[in-house]
Amino acid sequence: MRNKSLLRPAKHKHSKKLDASPSFNEPVIANALSTKLRISEDILAQAPIVMGYGTHRFCVENYRNIIEYTQDLIRIQTKTVRIHIIGKNLVIAYFRDDGMCVIGDISSVEYH
Repeated sequence: MRNKSLLRPAKHKHSKKLDASPSFNEPVIANALSTKLRISEDILAQAPIVMGYGTHRFCVENYRNIIEYTQDLIRIQTKTVRIHIIGKNLVIAYFRDDGMCVIGDISSVEYH
């Protein structure tokens, strides 16, 4: 009986296939889909949507998780960027799967 491994062609160690499947995050695809479906590219790409209301309220949609939470700093991870909300007496007013809102005396918002 022959060894089965001898019957298969040998694979070269560098012959791995690259994953070339398109992603919704690619600008050309996102633009074409958003135009066709009449949906914002931000929603398709799950980009963070940030809204500031004066210096006392800041809301983020499409966030992944809360990294750090203190009265002076709240660090939020999104799919593409880390957001730092800096201020005094910061409180997370609410957080859900799709969005969150921070209130307090916000002095700055940084993107890292």
